[in-house]
Amino acid sequence: MSFTIDLNDNTAKTIINKYNDYSLPTSNNYTLFRAKFNNSTITIYKTNTLLIQGNDSRVTYENICEILGIIPMDKKVSNEQLVVSTSSIGSDEVGTGDFFGGITVVAAYVSEDQLILLKNLGVKDSKTLSSYKIEEIAPKIMKEITYSAILLDNIKYNFMTKKYKYNMNKIKALMHNNAISNVINKLNDTKEKYDEIVIDAFTTQEKYFTYLKDQNSVIFDKVHLIEKGESKYISIAAASIIARYLFLMHMNKLSKSVGFDIPLGAGKKVDKAIERIINEFSETYLEKIAKTNFKNLEKVKKNL
Repeated sequence: MSFTIDLNDNTAKTIINKYNDYSLPTSNNYTLFRAKFNNSTITIYKTNTLLIQGNDSRVTYENICEILGIIPMDKKVSNEQLVVSTSSIGSDEVGTGDFFGGITVVAAYVSEDQLILLKNLGVKDSKTLSSYKIEEIAPKIMKEITYSAILLDNIKYNFMTKKYKYNMNKIKALMHNNAISNVINKLNDTKEKYDEIVIDAFTTQEKYFTYLKDQNSVIFDKVHLIEKGESKYISIAAASIIARYLFLMHMNKLSKSVGFDIPLGAGKKVDKAIERIINEFSETYLEKIAKTNFKNLEKVKKNL
């Protein structure tokens, strides 16, 4: 059995230094490094592709994955999970379709050198990942990349929708712009560069900037709204995973505050939870934990 890992210059040097005592002569002009370790052969090509072969290849592969801090994968990740290979700031939101809980927006910077690392951590469209998997990999992603997370709690959300009559897209635009601005400020401190800023599309590009026309500071340069962005940009997928993780943590706190598991979404289970909270607490209590402009609330109140 054989295994491959896509390296960069830094990770290639790490593996060469680790296995240099076991090095072999290179056999052709395409090979950067070869080594024989136990019953496996390690080859690094000048393309920075690492190939592991031999009877103990799996053990060696898992050891190298541990050295690089990546999750072992038995097969190569599909190219569909990495359509665009640029350094980018990606932004996505979670919670906008949920009656309970606030809204979380995360903007995340992923450099071109980090793409393979994040792929091997399991970064892909968060809608294809279970909550268990999100909770497993999100903290690892958060340690590796530069990001900014903004949580709009329910009290502020309800104030904005009632006082200023903001709709959901207006609120999302404001939050995305703020999160992206925060990441850019962090990158300015570290002198890191990005090729583009991509947002998982929730409206048209024109309308997005219309929502921001009353703001003093708006990020315009290199901003693009991308349909199905999570499946095209690792940066958006990483942002989405972090956002969902933080939102799930937020929902866990809300569940503890009411003494039972608060359901996600806006379906029948949510209606039952609304009724229970009104009966056990009060309708006013919903201002703290729910988006009270959703139709669910009026529907439940009619049936009480």
